[in-house]
Amino acid sequence: MNNGSSLATRLALSQRPQLTRASRPKVRTGCITCKPACATCLTYQGYCGGYAANKKQTLDRNRPIHPKPARSQTKHDLLLEPNHASLVFSGQLEKDHFDYWLAFTETTVLFRSDLLTQVIPQLSWTDPAIKHAALAIGASALGRNTREQRLLGTGEQNPAALKHYSKALSLLYTSPMSPEKTLLACLLFIIFECLRGNSTAGLSHINHGFQVLDQHQHSQSNKLSPLLLNEVITRFQRFGQQAWALNGIHPRETHERVPWCCRGVRRRYAVEEMPIVFETLETARYWWDIVRHHVEHHAPFYTNFQVKGSSPRAAQRPPEGYGSSESSARHVRSFVRYLDAWNTAFLPLAITAESRKGTCLADYLKALSLRIHYLYLWAGVRSVGWTDAEEAKRILPTFCDIVALSRQLLAAQAARQRSMIDGEVFALEDSPTWPLACTYRVCTEPKVRTDIVRLFKEYPRRDGLLDTHAFLVMMEWMAKAASAGVITNDQSPVDDCIVFRDNTVVLHKRLWDPKGARWNDRSITLSIR
Repeated sequence: MNNGSSLATRLALSQRPQLTRASRPKVRTGCITCKPACATCLTYQGYCGGYAANKKQTLDRNRPIHPKPARSQTKHDLLLEPNHASLVFSGQLEKDHFDYWLAFTETTVLFRSDLLTQVIPQLSWTDPAIKHAALAIGASALGRNTREQRLLGTGEQNPAALKHYSKALSLLYTSPMSPEKTLLACLLFIIFECLRGNSTAGLSHINHGFQVLDQHQHSQSNKLSPLLLNEVITRFQRFGQQAWALNGIHPRETHERVPWCCRGVRRRYAVEEMPIVFETLETARYWWDIVRHHVEHHAPFYTNFQVKGSSPRAAQRPPEGYGSSESSARHVRSFVRYLDAWNTAFLPLAITAESRKGTCLADYLKALSLRIHYLYLWAGVRSVGWTDAEEAKRILPTFCDIVALSRQLLAAQAARQRSMIDGEVFALEDSPTWPLACTYRVCTEPKVRTDIVRLFKEYPRRDGLLDTHAFLVMMEWMAKAASAGVITNDQSPVDDCIVFRDNTVVLHKRLWDPKGARWNDRSITLSIR
C-alpha cells in the first residue's frame, strides 16, 4: 500500500511540465534603465552618458519674440519702496523717524560731514544700537516745534524718542561692540542730549568719548580703522571746543605722552604739521580745529564756565600773575604764530569764496564762520587771555568786525532753518555764539554790547551745548547791575565763575555793597527756560 502510493507520486512529479523563464534578454545599458540613483557609475569610476534629451533646446536666435502687452501710461504712477525697508524698520513711523534724522543732519551742519550723512546712516541698517540712537534723534526733532517742547519733553514724539534712546543705551551696555561703534553711538547720544537741552548729560557723553579715545591710544589690542578713526576724531574735535569752554575733561599731557587730541603723526604736536596751503575750505576747517585746540589748551585760556554734575573739577582760575607779568604775556602772545600761519593759508580760499558768493553761498558762509572764529581767538591772544583791558580797547575794530560778520552768518542760517515756530536754530557745529559771548565779556564799548544783545534776540539758537538764551539772560542782568552801580564794566571776565545747573545759570561774581562800602562775593541764580 505504501509502495504503490509513493510510486504514483514519483510518476506525477516526473510528468509535470517544466517552467522556463521569459525569453526577453537582459538589458545592460547603464543609467538609461538603472538611473543615476544606483550610483554604479560612481562605484567603478566608469563613464555614464546620462539620459538622452527628450526635447531639443531652442537656440536664442530662433526663440520667438512676443510683443509685451501695452501698459497704460499715467502721470500719477505710484513708486513702491523696496521691501528691504520693512526688514529694518518695524513700521512706517520708524521709517519717518529715520528719514527725519537724515534731513536733520543735512540742515544742522555747515561743513561737510561724511560721518553723519553717510557712515552712520549706512551702519544704522545693520547695527541695532546705532539705528535706535539715530531714530531717537529723528523722533526728538520731528515732534518738537517750540523751545518749550524741546526742553520740557512735551512733544508728541517724545515717548518714542525716549524709547529708542533707552533701547540704544541698553544695547550698548549689554552687547559687545567694537570701539568704533561705541564712539559712534556716543556721538549720537551727544546730539540727542544737546537737542533736548540737557547740557549735563551731553557733556558727560563728550567726556566719555574722550576717555575711550584716550584709552585706545595706549591700547595694543584694539585696532580702529584709520579712515573711520580720523572721521571720529574730527567730529569729537568739533565738540572739543565746547568741552573746553564748559570745563570738560582734557587728557593729561606728560613729557612721554601726548593726548590723542594734540598728538601729531611725525612731530610731537599736530599743529606743527600744518601745511602752508589749504586745498578746500573743509581742509581749512580741519586745521582750524587743531590750531584752536592747541592755543586754547597750551597758551592756555581760562573761561571759568562749568556744568554742574559733568565738569570733573571746579572751574580753573588763572594762576597768580597770569597776564600781568611780562613773561606770562609774552608766552601767551607767542601763540599768534600759529594763527598767522593758518590765516595765510586760509586767505586765498576766503577771497575766492567772497568773489563767488552770488553763485555759491554755502562756501561764502563757511568762510564767514572761519573768519569769525579766527578773529575771536586772535583777540584772545592779543589781550592775553582777555585779561589786558588796555589792549582790548586798542583792538576795538576787531570786535566790530566779529559783530558785523556774525550778523551776515546768523541771518543766512536763520533763513535756512525756518521750520521752527519760534525761529530757534539748532546746529551741531560752532557758530558765532561763543565769539559773540566772549566779545561781550571783554569789549566795554556800549554799541558793541548793544548789537550783540540785539543779535541774540533776533536770532535765537542752540549750538550743541551752547544756548544763546542763557547768554542773553546773563547779559541783561549784567546791564541792569552795571546801571545800578553794583558791578563795573571793567571787571576782568576771568574773575567770574558761571555754573550751568539744570535750567538755571549761577553767577559767582563780586558785587559792590554800598552800605558796607566794600566788595562782596555773591551768587546770583537766573532761570534760562
